[in-house]
Amino acid sequence: MGGQKRPKYCVFCSGPLDRIVYEDADFIAFHDIKPDAELHLLVVPRQHYGTIKEMTTQELPMITRMHELGQRLLEERGYTGDMARFGFHRPPFNSIHHLHLHCLGLPFRSLRASIPFTEGARAWFVPAARLIDELTKAQADHVLDNK
Repeated sequence: MGGQKRPKYCVFCSGPLDRIVYEDADFIAFHDIKPDAELHLLVVPRQHYGTIKEMTTQELPMITRMHELGQRLLEERGYTGDMARFGFHRPPFNSIHHLHLHCLGLPFRSLRASIPFTEGARAWFVPAARLIDELTKAQADHVLDNK
């Protein structure tokens, strides 16, 4: 995986060692420090990446793997179908400038907690499946343009 130059300080690059639920060579997953749902995990690439606005077709495999990992982690904990939600906050509505996937095991803790994760109607939350679809389409368009 590629990545960007690591900034002087990034809370996710330093790692929340006390909340980790999964880690491998490429990703780390941990409980959100301020959970908005019954279960709220974050999947973060170990390499530093900015936000979804900076993602290109080159990052499509990484984004796909993050989503698959998030799905697996929630499924292992009993959250499937409508009880699971996955996505990214779109700048300027992200709190940390390091790519991270929100993996939410519903229900939300409150109505207020659900607002930043509303799909479609709110511009600040992009479902992971939609980002993957957009990058896949951009990749296909690029291939067609080069023929």
